[in-house]
Amino acid sequence: MDIFLGVDGGGTKTEAAAIDSHGKVLSRYSGSSTNPYVVTFDGAMQELSNVLNRVVEPLSLSLSDAAIKGICLGMSGVSTSEEKDNVISFLRSYQQQHNYSFPISITTEAEISLMASLEREYGILVISGTGSNTYGITQKGKRYRVGGWGHILGDEGSGYQIGLLALKTVIKSLEGMLPATLMSQRITDAYNFGHISELKSYVYQSSIGRNDIAAFARYCVEAAKDGDDLAQGILRDQAVELAETTTALIGRDSELTETEVVCTGSIFNHSAIFRDAFRETLLRRFPGLSFMEGKNDLTPADGAALLARKLYSEKV
Repeated sequence: MDIFLGVDGGGTKTEAAAIDSHGKVLSRYSGSSTNPYVVTFDGAMQELSNVLNRVVEPLSLSLSDAAIKGICLGMSGVSTSEEKDNVISFLRSYQQQHNYSFPISITTEAEISLMASLEREYGILVISGTGSNTYGITQKGKRYRVGGWGHILGDEGSGYQIGLLALKTVIKSLEGMLPATLMSQRITDAYNFGHISELKSYVYQSSIGRNDIAAFARYCVEAAKDGDDLAQGILRDQAVELAETTTALIGRDSELTETEVVCTGSIFNHSAIFRDAFRETLLRRFPGLSFMEGKNDLTPADGAALLARKLYSEKV
C-alpha cells in the first residue's frame, strides 16, 4: 500500500493526514503551531516532528507492506526559498532518524485548501481565522496574494481584529460612549471577572498575545447571533474590510473575476452575518464569482496529502 502525507501548518494549530493511493484518509492528527514566527524555528520543527510521528503511528502495523511515497506541506510562515530550504533540511534529518526516504514538496495554504474544497488547485481562497489572507490561482498556474501582513500591519477581517474591536467596544460601552452590549456580560462570565473593568489588567499582561486577543472574537460572534447591534456592526464592517482586500486580489488578473471562491477559517465557519456580508459585497462588484461550499468534508491537510499523491503517485 502506498501512503501519502499532507501537513497544514498554521499559527495556532497544525494538522497532518495520511491517505492511500485511492485518496482514502487513513489517519489524521492535530497538534499546535508550526509557524516559525510564532513559536521559533526550533519549536516549529519540534512540533512538526511530533505531528508526523503521531499521524504515522496508527499505520505502524502495516508499514512493512506500505511505503510513504511523498509528503506535501502548506505552512504559514514558510514561503521564501530560504524558509523552505530550512524546513526541507530538517525533514531530511528527520527521515534519516526514522529510516524514511520520500520526496518533499512545500506549497501554500491556498493550494492545499483549494484541493480539499474543489479537488483542484485553482480559484480564490479567502481565509478568516486568527489572521486573514487571500490567494488567487489561475488555471495557467499564475499565483497572486494580497494580505497576510500580520496583526500589526494588516489582518483585516480576521479573528484578531474582530476580537480587538470587541474589546474596544466593550470599554467604550463602559465609558458611556456607546450603548450597552451583550459582549460585556459574555466576557465577564467567560473570564470570571467581578466587573468588566478587570479586562484592563488581563489584557495588559506580558503573556497576552495575538491568539489571546483573537479568542475574544467568539463573544462578538455569539452576541451578534443574539441580535446585538454593536457586535453585528463589527462583523459586517470587518467583512467589508476583507472584501476590500479580496477586491484588490481580483484586480490582479481578469480570470479571477469569474471563478470559484472558497471561504475558510473560524470566522467564516461560525458567523453567517460575516459570511453573508462578505459574499454580498463581493458579488455586487463581481457578479461572475461563485462561492463554493466544497465538495466534501476534506480538510486542508487532506488536500495537502492529495497534492502529494498527484505529485508522486505512479498511478493516480
